[in-house]
Amino acid sequence: MKRPEMTLLLVAAAVLCGCHPHAKTALSDPPQDVASGSIFTLNKSLLIPAGAAGVQFQDTQLVGPDALRPSYAYCRFGLDRAASMAREITPQPFTVTSVDYDESAAGSMGEAVSSTRMALQTAQGARGYVMTCMLPAAAVSPRFVTVSEINGALGDYFTLKRAY
Repeated sequence: MKRPEMTLLLVAAAVLCGCHPHAKTALSDPPQDVASGSIFTLNKSLLIPAGAAGVQFQDTQLVGPDALRPSYAYCRFGLDRAASMAREITPQPFTVTSVDYDESAAGSMGEAVSSTRMALQTAQGARGYVMTCMLPAAAVSPRFVTVSEINGALGDYFTLKRAY
């Protein structure tokens, strides 16, 4: 091969390598970065349907349990128990009061997953709200989700301000 052709080939290979996603060797923002005292601010009103304990978010959208995509983290927001009446949750801050990591939690279809469950409290002191984030069981690697994945699931419905 002539020198100009070799140079062009090397430049093309470098460009392609730059576009190809690389596997991460370490998490840049581990799930443990959401600590007690962190605040999830709800930016839009939500309606939790009658008979449901909460709603699910994935890829910045509200989704049903049957619409979850296997490669994307999702979060469930709601209350500890389902109620017989629909509930509207208005924009407000929710403070994380505790965080639990469970490697054998039940996912949206009852499957075992690694979940991060954050107990939440309103500014008025109301408890019983929960944000639980995880990967669907069909995901390639069972692990806890990162803060970036939590933000990616919630989109602009919630803003997370971490406590340090």
